[in-house]
Amino acid sequence: MRAPWSPAARRIAYALCLAAVAAAAVWHYRHEGTALPVDDAYITLHNAQVLRRGVDPQFGVAAMVGATSSVHTVLLALLGAVVHGEVAGWLGAWVGIAVYVTGVLALGVRYRLSRWDAGLLVALSLVVAEVPHQLTNGLETGLAMGALAWCLALSEPGASGLHSRLQPVLFGLLPFLRPELSVASAALLATRWLRLRRAGSLDLRRALTDLSLALLGAAPWALLNLAQLGALAPSTIAAKRLFFAEGCIPLKVRWEWARHSLRAFADGVGYLSRSVVLWPLAAAGRAGLLTAAALVLAYTTQFPGALGHYEYRYQYVLLPFAFAAIAAARANPSRWIRGAALAIAVVALDANLWSVGQRWEQHRQRCAFTRTELVGVAAWVRTSLPRDARLLVHDVGYMAFAGERSMVDLVGLKTPRAVALHRRYTWATCGATRAEAVHRLALDTRPTHLVVLDSWDAIYRIAEGLRAHGWRVEQARPSGRYQVFSLAPPP
Repeated sequence: MRAPWSPAARRIAYALCLAAVAAAAVWHYRHEGTALPVDDAYITLHNAQVLRRGVDPQFGVAAMVGATSSVHTVLLALLGAVVHGEVAGWLGAWVGIAVYVTGVLALGVRYRLSRWDAGLLVALSLVVAEVPHQLTNGLETGLAMGALAWCLALSEPGASGLHSRLQPVLFGLLPFLRPELSVASAALLATRWLRLRRAGSLDLRRALTDLSLALLGAAPWALLNLAQLGALAPSTIAAKRLFFAEGCIPLKVRWEWARHSLRAFADGVGYLSRSVVLWPLAAAGRAGLLTAAALVLAYTTQFPGALGHYEYRYQYVLLPFAFAAIAAARANPSRWIRGAALAIAVVALDANLWSVGQRWEQHRQRCAFTRTELVGVAAWVRTSLPRDARLLVHDVGYMAFAGERSMVDLVGLKTPRAVALHRRYTWATCGATRAEAVHRLALDTRPTHLVVLDSWDAIYRIAEGLRAHGWRVEQARPSGRYQVFSLAPPP
């Protein structure tokens, strides 16, 4: 095994990484701006604004209603006290990038890789498929990937003292970054205890200390959720699951959907997917296999389409396991395993370098969609609709952030009443009576207008369903991908 990195070498490496991230952020701000490529990023900004101000003029609910990541929401609320509006979401993404890059570097440090190997690992982690897009999407993706990378780095031999105590704290934090990472927390804690047991240093006191530290990491976020939601976990995935109602279709079809998304993701990350053969060789990789299996099983049975949502972002959260497996293999005593890991990393890096420009152009097009369609419909609403208008909205993110009107979320993330209706009507009939749920929600909340993306309306026939239930639905906005209809209830 190589000699450990000296303290000076570690400080220089981390400083160089952070300096590179800062330089990239400046370049991105000057040349790309702060527009975020997905609508969901703006509901997080809205939630952060509500958390800071204490009132939600759009929905009239607590800030954490509709928030998947309490950690990310609080981060944006803190940043929002320094910078305003969209910039807080953009800056939050770059905080996540800094955590992610240093976390991947920490894997190289912990496994005592050469400087060249560590640099290769960091470079690979930044260019694989849609990683640049996922890191800058304005959601919690980068922060979750970074926290997981640090958990994996701190779990390896050599972690001691403060580092050893920090790892259980991160275990408690992970589920409040992404709920799916609860399995990763449990698996990595078990891995930690097995390692300590083999070293003869695990006793009841050590186990209780670890559990106490994990609770310390979880406590602020759990208390925030309990205070605002009355529950430990967010309801966002449940709301989407009930609206899309995919969990009641035949299991064979669900598996085909999931298999298609898994294959598309594997094809997207290319040769890096071959690293799965290295996962069983390291404790971190075995924890990754367990986490991946649990994620695939949960989504396949309940919500298979989610595996493909937003360019497969739920799957990208697991990539740090691949980088940890490569790092562990590069430190393996076997020359063949070290060579296999190097081949996977080099070929994956080479293949992705050729396509990173094309993928970044796709990211820019998504940001352009925000600047034209999302900004455009919000501006139209502010200038064309009366102040007392109430909107029934499908994509509530940017409208909540900038629409300045009372709103009803027909999916249910920000309107809990919709969740109960979709459970009763949409989920119970596998989507056949979704229109009934939307109709009853509209009767309860009395919206004056419907705002819906044309492609979503073509699939779910929201306007058509309201018309079928006696609503007068008339187009109010003459153009744009986001359609605005005026609504009048049945006589």
